Amino acid sequence: MPPSLYYDVIIIGGGPAGCATALSIAQHDKPDIMRVLVIDDSDPDAFKIGESLPAPAKRALSLLDPTLPTRIAEDTANGLHSRCTGNASAWTTAHLEETYALMNPYGAGWHLDRALFDETLRETCAARGYLRKGKFVAVRRVDEPGVFFGWAVDTEMTPEASIETLHARWVVDATGRRASVARKLGAKQRRHHDLLAFYIVFNSTLDADAPTSDHHRKHHDNDNRTLIEAAPSGWWYSARLPHNKRLVTYTTAPSDPSARIARTTSGFLDMVASETQHISTALGMGEDGADVAVQPAYAPCTETRAFTRTTAAGSSVLEPCAAWEAASPCGSSMSGRGWCAVGDAALAFDPLSSQGMITALNSGLFLGGVLARALGPGTDDASAGTAATDDAVSKIRAAYEVVRKRYEEGRAYYYDIVRRFEGQSEVDDGGDSGAFWTMQRSGGTISLPVTVPDAL
Repeated sequence: MPPSLYYDVIIIGGGPAGCATALSIAQHDKPDIMRVLVIDDSDPDAFKIGESLPAPAKRALSLLDPTLPTRIAEDTANGLHSRCTGNASAWTTAHLEETYALMNPYGAGWHLDRALFDETLRETCAARGYLRKGKFVAVRRVDEPGVFFGWAVDTEMTPEASIETLHARWVVDATGRRASVARKLGAKQRRHHDLLAFYIVFNSTLDADAPTSDHHRKHHDNDNRTLIEAAPSGWWYSARLPHNKRLVTYTTAPSDPSARIARTTSGFLDMVASETQHISTALGMGEDGADVAVQPAYAPCTETRAFTRTTAAGSSVLEPCAAWEAASPCGSSMSGRGWCAVGDAALAFDPLSSQGMITALNSGLFLGGVLARALGPGTDDASAGTAATDDAVSKIRAAYEVVRKRYEEGRAYYYDIVRRFEGQSEVDDGGDSGAFWTMQRSGGTISLPVTVPDAL
C-alpha cells in the first residue's frame, strides 16, 4: 500500500477527546516517528452544547500543547469565551448554595463558545499535520499474509467527496455518544438512567448602545455563575455564554409527562417561569419568576421559536472499551491491530456531573501516552508488540473503570439527597412529581466515569 495511506493511529472524530488523544501522542512520541491522523467532519459554525469547562482543565490543556492556555486566555480577553465565576445551586432546598472561583486553586473556569474551542483544538492538530476533513464510512479488518495486518478505514474526504481507504495499526473511536466505529466492531453500549436535555439558546434583547437606561441597568445580565435548580420532575441549568447569549436546559426522563411540555418553546418558557426562581430572574423575568418584563432581557434564538432542541443526557458505558487482536504467527510481520474508544464514545455522563469536557481532555491525555508507549519504537516485533499492546488494553480498561466508579458514587449521592418534592402532586399533567427523583435513585446502578457534580 502507498506509505501516505498508512498510519500508526487513526482517530475518528475531531472533538475534544479525539484532538486531545492526538496531541498527547505528539507530546509522548519523542522520536517524532509515529504517523497519526484525525478524521473530522464537524461543522465549525454549528452551535454545540457542552460549554462548561472547569478550571482544573488548565493543567490538561498545558500538557497537550503549551500554546493552548495562551490561545484560550487571549480569546477570553477578547470576549470570545466567558469566565465562570462560580457555581450556584438550589438543590436540596430552594435557596442557593454557592462555591466561588476565588476559592479554587486553579481560578475561574469557562463558559465556552464551544464551536470556537473545538476549532482551536483542531487547528492545533492541523498545525502538526494530523487533521483531515472527511466523513467516516466504514472500518474493516485486513489480514494480508506477509504484507499487512491491521485496519482499513474508508473515508469520504472533503471537499473532494471521494472515498479513500486509509490503513492503521490502531483505530480510536472519538465519535461521541454514537460510538460509530466501536459499534461496527461489535461493541455494545450499556445505557442507564435514560435522560433527555431540552434546551434553548437565548439572545439578549437589550440595546448595547444604551447601557445607562433604567431598563438596561435593571435587567442587564452580569451573572457569570453556573446556575442549577432542582424541579419536581427534573432539573434546570443555565450559563451565560459569550456574544450576549444565555443557555437554559431542562433535564428529565423521556417518559416523564414534563418532557412533552418541554418539547415546545412555549411550554419550556412556561416551565421556566413556574419552576425556577434564580434562572428566570437571570432571563429578566419577574423577581418571582412569574411575570415577564415588558421588554424581556432575553428572547429565544430563531431556531427555537417553536420547538426546543433536544440531546441525550443519560449515562452509558461501552463494552468492551478497548481490544487487541494479535497477528497470526505465520502472517504479517506486524504484531497485531487494536482499537479503543475515548470520551463519550467510551463513557457518557449525566450532565449534572459537569465533567464531560474535562474528562474528554483528561482521557485523551491519558490515552495518547498509553498508545505512544505501546506503538512506539520496537513494537513492530510480534512478541514485543503484543506484550506492549496487551498491557495498553489492560491499562485503558482499568483507568476507565476507576472513573466509572467515581462517577457512579457521585451521581447516586447527589440524586439521593433531593427529597423536597416527595409527596407533591402535579396538577397540570396529573403526574407524581416525586416519580422522577425516585426513578433516579432506584433505576439500577450506572457504569460511567466522572466525579461529583462540580456545580453542587
